[in-house]
Amino acid sequence: MADASTPHSLGPSPGALRHPEHKITITPSDAHCKVTMNGMMVADSNRTLVLVESKYGHVIYFPPEDVYTERLERSDNRTICPFKGKAHYFAANLAGGTSDVAWYYPQVYDEVSAIAGHVAFYADRVDLECGSESARAEETTLA
Repeated sequence: MADASTPHSLGPSPGALRHPEHKITITPSDAHCKVTMNGMMVADSNRTLVLVESKYGHVIYFPPEDVYTERLERSDNRTICPFKGKAHYFAANLAGGTSDVAWYYPQVYDEVSAIAGHVAFYADRVDLECGSESARAEETTLA
């Protein structure tokens, strides 16, 4: 398993300053989660983070050392989130061609420092399974 990035802070989130009503919580989970793609394991962890963001569903973030990044291709795609930072992507060959299947933030804003370097997957492009979880009461909120 390879490291997705070297995390660094970008400072305070400009999005949080402009939109204080936009909430993000990050909760550690010890649920056993795994991601497979075309029958191949690409992530396996019991140390994931669950991010819940206003107006969006929850997203599971995997520690980079629990992701088989060598089984994915680095994508040239980049997007910017005013609440989290600049997302980098991993792609894979899927039915119909190559498509982005995961993203991570090598540098994040202070409010979401827990997800720096962690990898999240598009649940509609991979098989993502998480067992019963026991989340610890540790949250990060953008306020």
